[in-house]
Amino acid sequence: MYLKYGDYQHASGEVSVVINKQGIFADAAILRGVRERWDLQGRLQAESPAALTTALEELAAAYSIQGQDVGFYFDDGTPSTHQITSAATNGGVRVVVPPSFPQGKGAEYSTFRTYSIALEAEVLDDDASLIAWHERLNFSGGGPQFAYLQPINGLPIKQLLRQYTPYRATQSGEAVGMHAYPVPAPPLWPASEHVNLRELHYELPKRMGEGDSTTFTEFRVTWSYQFESESPLVGLPTSWPE
Repeated sequence: MYLKYGDYQHASGEVSVVINKQGIFADAAILRGVRERWDLQGRLQAESPAALTTALEELAAAYSIQGQDVGFYFDDGTPSTHQITSAATNGGVRVVVPPSFPQGKGAEYSTFRTYSIALEAEVLDDDASLIAWHERLNFSGGGPQFAYLQPINGLPIKQLLRQYTPYRATQSGEAVGMHAYPVPAPPLWPASEHVNLRELHYELPKRMGEGDSTTFTEFRVTWSYQFESESPLVGLPTSWPE
């Protein structure tokens, strides 16, 4: 078998790969994808130090390019099950450890050179839609209003200005969609809303990668509604949508 990264093909049996996978979770332990890491260990061989230098330069050049497909192939060119298509990942395959050389003793850099490389990629879960949801309610008003008359001499005098005041409430929150903007929560008391004070904010999504591997995730929207009523406004924050 041989490993191929982009257009660069390693010699058959030259490199070994350890593959680890780890779940990526959002709020409320929602699985949003899987992070996959490939740790490569290999040995380049050549007939002379000069030829080895050329081979090392080709290796470095190949792994200086981000966002390439990577996979193991059988000697007849048939792909194995160990494949990562960069365009199907979140931001492409990343070379997180470029060609490094952990061995320096003995006959290293005579006719062979030991190297290590690490690649990472995130494969997102297509079923993960809403990954964050928060909402809060603030209540005020509804009681009597008083003030203090402050004479030149003597103590301040408490005076009742209004026996009743309007009940007020603010409903605000935010939601984050994995692949698209989620729908904001509706106002809890539409008949009492100051519609002219309504605020909706949409933030640019998070960008990962470049070129054909570019992806956009985490579409955030925030909302704020103002309410006023002659009777108490009673309610609880909007629950996560089903």
